[in-house]
Amino acid sequence: MLASLDRSTGLSAELQELYGMVVHFLLRGETTLVTLVYYNPAGLDCSWGILWQRNLTAHPQIVWQRSSSYLNLYDRLNSPLLVLACLPMDSSAAMQLETLANSLKHLRTVVRLLIEVAGPDQESLARQYLSYCVRQSMLHVELYFRNYRPSLILYTFQAFPSFELVKRRISGGQAVQLFTHKLDNLRGHRLRVMPDLSPPNTFFYRDARGDDQITGYLWDFLATFAGSVNAGLEVVRPSWRAGSASDSSYMLEYSAKGFIDVGLTTTLITKRNLWGIHQYSYPLLISNWCTMLPVEQPLPTSDLFGRIVCPALAILLLLIILAARLLFTHLSCLTRLQNSRPARIVPHLLALLLLTTCSAQLLSLLIYPPYQDRIASFEDLLRGDRKILGIRSEFYDMDEAFRARYAGIFHLIDDPNELIDLRNHFNTTWAYTMPYLKWMVIKIQQRHFSKPVFRWSWDLCFCEFMPTSVVMAPDSIYWEPLKDFTFSVHQAGLMDHWIRKSFYDMVKAGKMSIKDYSKLEILKPLKLGDLEIVWWLSGAFIAVASAVFLMELVYFYINVFLNGL
Repeated sequence: MLASLDRSTGLSAELQELYGMVVHFLLRGETTLVTLVYYNPAGLDCSWGILWQRNLTAHPQIVWQRSSSYLNLYDRLNSPLLVLACLPMDSSAAMQLETLANSLKHLRTVVRLLIEVAGPDQESLARQYLSYCVRQSMLHVELYFRNYRPSLILYTFQAFPSFELVKRRISGGQAVQLFTHKLDNLRGHRLRVMPDLSPPNTFFYRDARGDDQITGYLWDFLATFAGSVNAGLEVVRPSWRAGSASDSSYMLEYSAKGFIDVGLTTTLITKRNLWGIHQYSYPLLISNWCTMLPVEQPLPTSDLFGRIVCPALAILLLLIILAARLLFTHLSCLTRLQNSRPARIVPHLLALLLLTTCSAQLLSLLIYPPYQDRIASFEDLLRGDRKILGIRSEFYDMDEAFRARYAGIFHLIDDPNELIDLRNHFNTTWAYTMPYLKWMVIKIQQRHFSKPVFRWSWDLCFCEFMPTSVVMAPDSIYWEPLKDFTFSVHQAGLMDHWIRKSFYDMVKAGKMSIKDYSKLEILKPLKLGDLEIVWWLSGAFIAVASAVFLMELVYFYINVFLNGL
């Protein structure tokens, strides 16, 4: 493309050199899919008109020569943009810049803007135009004047810690880099951060010197990001009740008004809040919203006796014994076999074998008792007595068909603090709705128990594969660097480390304690109640024997009475 540059265009050598820099920028590997937008609403005679028509033909192009907004750019494009803008020197330039900024809504982080001002070089005007670009979150901007004296100057700016105009001359083959990254070093700029004060995300605590500190895995994440770009954090305290369920809605409002840069709360991106997608960061985590169930308890001792021999086998053995007894009694050919020594020994051996087998089975059940039936689906909850304790507002985020079918398995409350308190104290009366992020903390806590109290059920999930983000200002300039930092964090395994660390941070802050909430199993001797099934069987056999004996007596005395007539 450089070779095809037409030297007969009549442009100065410095403009030709600037054009070569743009071509080199377009040829770089990471920007080969750039879409060119030529913006000239006033129809001015800018030098880019000639170069664009003759040489910049290898890229998708949009010619924009109207003063109205082009609001559907975001829906049409998914690649970086290079906007070549031609602006006048009068008051209409401000309106044209505003139109351009509105048209580039949600695309500002991927836009590279090269502005040519149709007029003589004026530093004050360059400062005015570029400061407006900073306010509109357009950082990658270069500006120059068409009628320059004595040499062409490229104007850009340093955005941090405050606006500062930067001038560079294009002459004598001096190397000038276009669209330099301005977010690699924020020079001590402080990001305004609002924590949700909801453990384990973020929470306050007092250190050994009595100073207020903030920690939590989201705080660790953003503090590390700030350190990587040489920035600090300025805490904006929330004005609503900390820990309430509507933190993200407040933070969306605060960030939209420009009061904060980042809202540290876990926000699940669902269809319900998709309207605010441009105020969420790139997903930090992929979460699931499922159920935390109490671990199934061992069966009571009284129920173990019913598992020694299954009813079908017991009935079959009785039938075999009765059949053998009848055969030996009524068949004369078997009478001699019945009186033989093997015939007398074999029944006793079989009885001994059955007795020892049942005894071994009983001891095994007493030492390692089986557990109650495992809950593996919502249908199992419908058939059982276990209920899920949930927040009423969260219940209505679930699918309508699901709510209609399984409403009976929920016990809904309005106060999230009540649920959190019961859950944190491992109250096994209920099952609980829970995001996977908080389950990871509880899983770490249960490592200090003698045995787990709750388990995570992947079979009882309400929403799966939900992107989880933090709140940001609309079209935030920090969106791209925070996205790249998120990739690096996950590759290094730091996010999982910070989540595990947050439990010990809460212990240090007094928010949680390392305490065994599991119940110790104490070995106890058998009680009368444990032999309940034995008493029932014994009573049943005695009742049957008594009934047979009474029938025999009745039969005998009826015969005596009839013979006496």
